[in-house]
Amino acid sequence: MTEHYVYRKYRAEGVPDLVRERLTASLVEKKFVQTGNSGDTVLLRYLPGTVSSKRPLTCISRLSLEVTGRDGKSVVKIGATFTKIRYFTIGIMVLFCVVIPAAIGIMQRGVPDLPPMSLLGIPIGFMIQYHVRWRIFRALGRLVYSIGGQ
Repeated sequence: MTEHYVYRKYRAEGVPDLVRERLTASLVEKKFVQTGNSGDTVLLRYLPGTVSSKRPLTCISRLSLEVTGRDGKSVVKIGATFTKIRYFTIGIMVLFCVVIPAAIGIMQRGVPDLPPMSLLGIPIGFMIQYHVRWRIFRALGRLVYSIGGQ
């Protein structure tokens, strides 16, 4: 299965190699594991299976970190996959929009029932997914800024 990364670019002050080392060290400190290296790109993944809304970086499955630039100016290109949060959101929405209404319908009428209001879970699931993505990239932007961002 190919990984579908979502990319964002940030600017940082400093030599690209030093910025890459600092960002990698900071992410490894936050329980990411470095899985590979290819040129200017560092590949990381978050191993613990927990997802926390208070720590948005826990929702990332894989992370691609590329730092380029010169003359003390660096461009940080971060790509992330959101497999964990995607499956978590799908599971919760199926539970609330299909399983629970069907179980209530069976208990009340003897037939599984899906009310039209349960279909509102589909757009709510999309909104949750994109809200979490926004929070993750915002946290990554703050991390780059703290390393030496602009």
